[in-house]
Amino acid sequence: MEALQEIIPFLSKFARLDLKAVSLSHVLSLTGSRDGIELISNCTPLLANIVDLTGDDSDALRKDAVLTLVNISAEQCGAEKLVAELADQIVPLAYDAVVNENSKTADAWSMVLCNMTRPEHLVEAVVNQLLKIEYAFEKLATCFTRISFNKQKGHLNYLGPLFSNLSQSKQGRELFCSRETDLLTRILPFVHHEGSIVRRGGAVGLLKNICFDSTIHEWLLSGNVDVLTFILFPLAGPEEFDDETNDKLPVELQYLGPEKEREADPDIRKMLVESLGQLCATRKGREYLRDRGTYEILRELHKFECGPNGDPRVLAACESVVDILIRTEDEIGEDNLKTLEIPDDVIKKLNDLENNSEL
Repeated sequence: MEALQEIIPFLSKFARLDLKAVSLSHVLSLTGSRDGIELISNCTPLLANIVDLTGDDSDALRKDAVLTLVNISAEQCGAEKLVAELADQIVPLAYDAVVNENSKTADAWSMVLCNMTRPEHLVEAVVNQLLKIEYAFEKLATCFTRISFNKQKGHLNYLGPLFSNLSQSKQGRELFCSRETDLLTRILPFVHHEGSIVRRGGAVGLLKNICFDSTIHEWLLSGNVDVLTFILFPLAGPEEFDDETNDKLPVELQYLGPEKEREADPDIRKMLVESLGQLCATRKGREYLRDRGTYEILRELHKFECGPNGDPRVLAACESVVDILIRTEDEIGEDNLKTLEIPDDVIKKLNDLENNSEL
């Protein structure tokens, strides 16, 4: 810690360029380990100087300063410190870089925001900072939906996971589901985006989080959003269905043909199936899913997951949803499954199963 204290003056934006460069290079190297990040995170003046250097006149220094923040925020201890001490500076700086089409550090800054919002308990603080910026969510969505927005070869793919992270909070979900801004319908098409698994996974993560709120399921399933089509399409493969089944399916899923490929990433398939599980919470949702060929799509997905390219976690999620859809409503006996009181011992068993599935 004493050594870090000694180099703080050399990281001042007013220090000589060569001293700043050497000192920052040393700090950046320390962020290659968890111990180094913990050490730096406990030195707020050092963090403040690094944030200041993201606005340095030197391109190289600006880049290294932001990369240092990327590494620090990748560890929860670093993310917590940055949010607690410097969110009011970092969030506006990151936002300005992302929405600047000529920024060379936009991708790195989007990763900082993504890292800072990964822990659920930090999300609200970042959302509140973004809300201080007029039309921040709308402008970030514009940057995300325009593939070539950044003119310096920035991809901005990490805005996808950022949106997913922000939707962990109730306030974040409400912002994305605003009927006035129409953000959700702008982002949903990227559930099928083939150019980046990061971008695609982020959009699916947002979709899954939105589906947790059963009060908006009717809107999500309506023609205004048509969330079911966005979920089922990537889960569908090249299987052929008879005319009766095709008539049940959403138009986009009818007669797909032998060239149709199923989503290759098992984590994304799992999130999509879990989204269907959330939509099964209400009787209206379950009936809607049954009437539109969801069971038939999941039946074929189940066969795939049982094969050599399948995944046991997706298989288990698929079986859980199918188990609900094949039951009659009399057998289920409850309009909204989320209103059921679950005994503590059952909750513990479910938590144990979830923890074991992550090993």
